[in-house]
Amino acid sequence: MNITETELRNVLLTLAYYQHHKQYVHGKHGPDTFDCAGLVWFLYHEILNLNLYEQGYGLSTTTKIMTSKYGTLTLINQPCSKSALATINKGDILFFHRQSLKDTKPTVNNKYPGHCGLYLGNNSFIHCVKSQGKVVISNFNQTPYWQNILVASKNIFTDEQSFEKIKHL
Repeated sequence: MNITETELRNVLLTLAYYQHHKQYVHGKHGPDTFDCAGLVWFLYHEILNLNLYEQGYGLSTTTKIMTSKYGTLTLINQPCSKSALATINKGDILFFHRQSLKDTKPTVNNKYPGHCGLYLGNNSFIHCVKSQGKVVISNFNQTPYWQNILVASKNIFTDEQSFEKIKHL
């Protein structure tokens, strides 16, 4: 069976919507409980059979996804503009600089993100938030906080070798 990138992205989003409201538990990768990186890892592992931590580095699972061998990372200037948001595709991974509630901007000593999610389109994304205790859908227009701390996106589908293997599953 040959599947298009658009179809794969739609299946990924469908699975993401099924995780809405599931409980937050630090360090969990599903299928019933998640943390932020665990949710993103679970979605790509279930649909594309990828280990997004592969060859990634850093102390947290979020930074391992950001630095893994899969996809193309696009850094976003702070604060994120609406034109930067327009370049993000449905199913791309979003990275936020949020190491603590007081840490709202990247610094020289703290470069890596502390939170991630999956872009759904129309300025919305799904992520698992510790403070809310569950998987939620947020919107950049309704909560500008997230747009102000968005630091990067990652398009996994630009990895041609992986995508060629995946689309024939």
